[in-house]
Amino acid sequence: MAEDRPKDIERVRKRWNEHANRYDGWYERFEGAVEHYVEWELLKGRLPQNRDAKILDAAGGTGRITLPLAKMGYSVTLCDISTGMINVAKQKLIKERISDKVKILECDVGDLPFPDESFDFILCWDGMIEAANELIRVTKRGGKISIFLMNRCREAIDLLPEDPASALALIKSRLDYIYHDEEKHRAVTAEDARKLFEAEGIRVIDIYAVCGWLNVLPIPEKVRESRNWDEKFFRQVAEMLLRLSKEPSVKGMSRHLVLYGERI
Repeated sequence: MAEDRPKDIERVRKRWNEHANRYDGWYERFEGAVEHYVEWELLKGRLPQNRDAKILDAAGGTGRITLPLAKMGYSVTLCDISTGMINVAKQKLIKERISDKVKILECDVGDLPFPDESFDFILCWDGMIEAANELIRVTKRGGKISIFLMNRCREAIDLLPEDPASALALIKSRLDYIYHDEEKHRAVTAEDARKLFEAEGIRVIDIYAVCGWLNVLPIPEKVRESRNWDEKFFRQVAEMLLRLSKEPSVKGMSRHLVLYGERI
């Protein structure tokens, strides 16, 4: 699954460095805050019960997941390709006075500098199936993995207005590649993902549909972009999306899929 990692690593690093100081702003707006809530609710029930478990937050960016995990007492390693993103994460950890609880290093998620079976739980929420083999390699036997994947059905839907022929070709294909934020990624369906990971020795626990729901639901852009919102409405939308994330009949409408599995 790792044969087509982006070759221009410096270009990828440069782009994320440019995004670093404004990346967290997305999660301060209604749409980002709802997505974070749903993703965290799905994650909480899958975390190791043992707080001594070693967790890798691969391509962890500014630490939006590392930070709460460290506060919960887990031993977390955060790695990312972007110096800028890592620097933001460091400042957040220093501010919360937990920088001593997190190991941070700069590296490419497709070439991790860790021995085989180093971690009990691995997160990679960057939509990158190309790095799956490397992530599986550093997961302990019996350990868990959570990885975001590009949803082929949703990518085809988004592509339809500007390029109907390419959208149709993408939806017809078994596996294909798309460009997202100027990076090439393999896009899959939930069925594709299950088969691919099972072939690599991962028992798939579940696959949820996450991200991009508010673009297909009738919620005004003004609300989606707002930094101030009605808490009751927020809870209602968040509960709606949490339920949709688990609904098999609508998984093709989400921007990403998040797979949870166990290495056997």
